[in-house]
Amino acid sequence: MEYQSIKEIEAKVGSPFYIMHPDVYEENVKTFAAAFRKRYEKLIVGYSFKTNYVPSLCFRAKQLGCYAEVVSDMEMDLAMSLGFENIIFNGPIKRDDALIRAINAGAIINIDAEYEVDFICQYHHEHPEQEIKAGLRLNVMLTDEKGNSVVQNGLRCGRFGFPHYILYRNIQKLRDAGIKIISVHGHTSSSDRAVINYQVISDYMLRVCEEFGLNDIEYFDIGGGYFGAAPEGLELIGRPKYEDYANIVVDRVEKSEWFNKCKPFIVIEPGSSVVSNVFKYYTKVYQIKHIGDKIFAMVDGTVFDVKPTMHSNNLPHTVFSDANERKDDIFDVVGSTCMEKDVILKDVPLKGLKAGDYIEIRGVGAYTICLTPTFINYLAPIVSIEKDKMKVVRRRQQLEDILTIYER
Repeated sequence: MEYQSIKEIEAKVGSPFYIMHPDVYEENVKTFAAAFRKRYEKLIVGYSFKTNYVPSLCFRAKQLGCYAEVVSDMEMDLAMSLGFENIIFNGPIKRDDALIRAINAGAIINIDAEYEVDFICQYHHEHPEQEIKAGLRLNVMLTDEKGNSVVQNGLRCGRFGFPHYILYRNIQKLRDAGIKIISVHGHTSSSDRAVINYQVISDYMLRVCEEFGLNDIEYFDIGGGYFGAAPEGLELIGRPKYEDYANIVVDRVEKSEWFNKCKPFIVIEPGSSVVSNVFKYYTKVYQIKHIGDKIFAMVDGTVFDVKPTMHSNNLPHTVFSDANERKDDIFDVVGSTCMEKDVILKDVPLKGLKAGDYIEIRGVGAYTICLTPTFINYLAPIVSIEKDKMKVVRRRQQLEDILTIYER
């Protein structure tokens, strides 16, 4: 991307805006799948809708043969509207009507709680002719080699799935109702995304399947939470590759007598690992402010568009300018909302900025689009670029988009 190209896109859609590269997404998905299929052919990729649900991107996932991995009725509605025939329905809250629609759609339902077991058993009693693809999400005690929890956010234990002590009674409820358990789901969000976590997850899933004789399992779902393709400029030393995850999982399962007998599909649910580097964000500098010993670059974008979780890391970035002579200064790049914490980049050395320059922020494909609120500004447009062809896949939000769900 060059300064003039950015300026031309701004003239069409305004600033700030996202650029989406679907060809990069396609390559990421294919590469991740190939890493597993090189070791074990029976693989299903369930793309994580919650990570980025831009419809044109989800549709590309469908074209690539991915299942839709959804965690709410909203995401399931989107998957169905896009024509997905293969859906994995996860998540901690599944309303009765959503469960019924999932059953009718033939979705794999990874049950997360006892109330779901009770509902599904009752539904099957009332509709014995209806096939139900029932699975169980397992609560994995994810720890490092010293026994310390590595569950996301430093939590002592995760809250999702069935703890071991209530597995038997819920498995028995489903069996007594005549419902086969065809899936086990071990997704556990970690703080470090380490390869070794997937050994722990796989080992526990195998233990459960062997202990309870779950011989009808068709889907061995290890979930998501991987490192993956990263944006240019992000430090990658020591970070695992797709192959590292594939190897540690297959190394474990191929030693299992149960696994070799049942030969289920391995299911992976990538999100960030395939979409982080697919999106870039462009924001325009409006003014430079010198206050005390700080230099602020005031831009029309906002931190909520690039890191809505408000983490402290500076994302990879590049300045685009029509000026040739520029000197280095240390800047805080701050956004257009009236919040002091709207800091996009902090204490970064940049070639001296001026009004009219653009800043590109990379690695913004995961959780930004889904978590960005309508707060002070309209939602930014998304421009898809593939093979030098440009298409607006989300226009800039307008007032009527906001007001349409309200009564005046």
